Amino acid sequence: MEVAEGVRYQAWTFGGTVPGPVLHVREGDRITFVMKNRSDEEVTITDPAKGGSPFMNQVAENPYQKNSSAIMPMPHSMDFHAGTVAKDDKWRTIGPGETIKFDWIANYAGTYIYHCGTPSVLMHTAMGQHGVVVVSPKDGYPTDYEVDREYVIAQSEYYLTKGAGDLYTYDFEAASNNNPSHVVFNGHQTILHDQPLKANAGERVRFHFSNNGPSGTSSFHVIGGIFDRVWLEGHPFNEMRGMQTVLVGASGSATLDMIVPEEGKYILIDHEFVDAEKGATGTLKAGPRKN
Repeated sequence: MEVAEGVRYQAWTFGGTVPGPVLHVREGDRITFVMKNRSDEEVTITDPAKGGSPFMNQVAENPYQKNSSAIMPMPHSMDFHAGTVAKDDKWRTIGPGETIKFDWIANYAGTYIYHCGTPSVLMHTAMGQHGVVVVSPKDGYPTDYEVDREYVIAQSEYYLTKGAGDLYTYDFEAASNNNPSHVVFNGHQTILHDQPLKANAGERVRFHFSNNGPSGTSSFHVIGGIFDRVWLEGHPFNEMRGMQTVLVGASGSATLDMIVPEEGKYILIDHEFVDAEKGATGTLKAGPRKN
């Protein structure tokens, strides 16, 4: 798959994309999760079911990462940060061809990373095995009725070096030294510029922002905007107001509301500029104010 112009590598994925599918549940929901390790077969991704996952429908309509099947047999596992369980059996590693099934309950509202927990966790996450679970509070946020647009943004790092042929490969030394080759929003260095997020002047836009790491911090900022409300980790009790920048550590998150002041382009950025220059930027394109 492609992570930047001219940069392709053999990713390890959940469901064929990086980040993996966005899961959206409500506080108190019981989730039954099933995963099969298909790393030893060339997977054909079928057309999404009518009325099925919105995420998979979006991927089918917009194959931006130019994904193609690859075989790399490898043990894998799943760790849901939204789940409060004993990890012994649920987060355990399964081999190629094996299946795991378990239940967990979304006891806490918020935005949470999920990732592969098989050693080296650093490598499995950096290779692409991470995603986001949004757990909506059972009583909502106080501004829910005002929200016009809602987006999920996952920041993550790649540690890649030029390999044989056209493919890049995992750089163990760079990962160990926390020196990423690319830092990106939603899996690709330029996707949120080539396909900017959209809004109109005066609208309240909500971002569910997750720093999936695996190792870096993020100082999330929108150039030209102030975050009207911020819920750290996405929990409604953790409310802050009028924030210019929100510091989010690896595996941390925030739910952020911004009121778009006027028509124009607003740049989403990790204000730790070393990361911004490696790709952690995007665009929110605002149209004219609507009645």
